[in-house]
Amino acid sequence: MTTRVLAASILIASAVIAWLAISFAVVARALQAAIGLSLVYVAYLALRGYQAMRDARRAKTAEGSRPWVTLLVAARNEEPVIVATLASLAGQDYRQDGERGFDIVVVDDGSTDETGALARRAAEMYADRLRVMRREPGEGPSMKAAALSFAHAQTEGEVIGVLDADASVPPDFVTRVMRAWQADAPAAAIQVQRRAHNRSDSWLAAAQDEELLMDMASQCGRLATDGIAELRGNGMFVRRAALDRLGGWNATALTEDLELSTRLVAAGERIALAPQVEVGEEAVMTLPGLWRQRLRWAEGSIRRLMELGPGLLRAPHVPLGRKLDFLAFMGEFVIPPLWVTTIVASLLTIPLPRPADWTVPASLFLGYGIGTFLLALAGLAAQGEHGPRLVLRAGRGSLFLSHWLVVVPAALLRIAAGRHATSFVQTRRRGHLPSR
Repeated sequence: MTTRVLAASILIASAVIAWLAISFAVVARALQAAIGLSLVYVAYLALRGYQAMRDARRAKTAEGSRPWVTLLVAARNEEPVIVATLASLAGQDYRQDGERGFDIVVVDDGSTDETGALARRAAEMYADRLRVMRREPGEGPSMKAAALSFAHAQTEGEVIGVLDADASVPPDFVTRVMRAWQADAPAAAIQVQRRAHNRSDSWLAAAQDEELLMDMASQCGRLATDGIAELRGNGMFVRRAALDRLGGWNATALTEDLELSTRLVAAGERIALAPQVEVGEEAVMTLPGLWRQRLRWAEGSIRRLMELGPGLLRAPHVPLGRKLDFLAFMGEFVIPPLWVTTIVASLLTIPLPRPADWTVPASLFLGYGIGTFLLALAGLAAQGEHGPRLVLRAGRGSLFLSHWLVVVPAALLRIAAGRHATSFVQTRRRGHLPSR
């Protein structure tokens, strides 16, 4: 009920501010000044993010401790991709004192296709390192977090690495993650760089890859300014001791990565980033599939902000800089409803004698676009992109990111209406893996 009231309050407040902004010049100019200041902040984050990503790629990481790592894969109806994923994970070269230093646990999460059979066949091939568990439909919430929680007691690793069922990684992936972690050894968790391994297939897939680089630039910028980094589901590693202190996975979380990130930060833990280590994943290839995925992401992120944000802001052991960063991050969920409500309010004033100030929605749109463009430039430039191609790719990524201006208000409406996603929305895979 609390989240429902808060979501409705955000929408109502956005409508009031929108009406005032299009009606009174002083309010419009104040809002536009705030947009300008936010762009200065985003530009600074982009610069720091670029520097952090570039430096990480150039850094020589020293060898450190090598804890036992359990790679955990939750798979539901992943028949097109599961064989290739398990082969790439089983082929890791990560070793402890000359011996294999990892194992793999797969949760066949109520699959109705051949996922379970294919995973068990792989387990026969890699019997010394791969186990398959079956979670039947109806055994708890139908969420990825519930599948991870189901397997938690059976994991042996000091570190738990979570990979999606379509993950594509090289043999030295885990080794490089552990080396990268040495740069921030006290951190309780670390997130690697996600890339779309089918980015050459379509404009939509390429734009999602640019979004992933933009996100890492933003995260690296936040972390470099004593802010908060977050986990992103695929390619996230967390120390088991830290996870256990928090009570494990929240089986009902809609976005388990963001929910765990907020709980870790609220507990005084730190999350590190490894932009120099990449994990491939399959970009969504259809607009309906993309909409379902993004609506779930937005709803999960908004719910965890509402449910866990107040506790983080009250926590005495969380530094002030991280609290301010968290508040600034929440601004991402303010601009979209403001933009939509200014459009609606402006359209309603068309028959009235006094026209609306259309510079207000235009400023919100341009501000959002310029901010994402700067972050996309940072992420792409850190990867070595340059020249006209850099600008064109950043422009495509920025244009693609504008879909959040519609997705976030839709998620707020969904929450305000009392609807709550009760199951994980499956993204259909095509089984595209990079050519070797």
